Amino acid sequence: MPVFLIVFLVLGFFVFFSSFFTVKQQSAVVIERFGKFTSIRSSGLQLKLPIIDRIAGRVNLRIQQLDVIIETKTKDNVFIKMKVSVQFNVIQDKVYEAFYKLEYPHDQITAYVFDVVRAEVNFG
Repeated sequence: MPVFLIVFLVLGFFVFFSSFFTVKQQSAVVIERFGKFTSIRSSGLQLKLPIIDRIAGRVNLRIQQLDVIIETKTKDNVFIKMKVSVQFNVIQDKVYEAFYKLEYPHDQITAYVFDVVRAEVNFG
């Protein structure tokens, strides 16, 4: 059996098996073709064009919890330290925005919680 035929078969198997991928339940996968957004795939066995398409990232659609420790001064000059737990999730219709428009979502949520809690404690 010629060597080039073995190399061709191995390469063919690689291309065939790299065409399939799975997406877990309660998650979504962002697919890009040559660096440009193509589609969002939901759970199950999925197909992509090998070498041309790539998995840009995975987005968790489950409810997640973020614990934020806030130290602030009340309006009567007392320093308090609070732990605030925030639960959030990505809506399935907004996966594109969650993946491409938010760079550091945990930091943005933390900053928003800081602002809201400090405003309420200081002026509430």
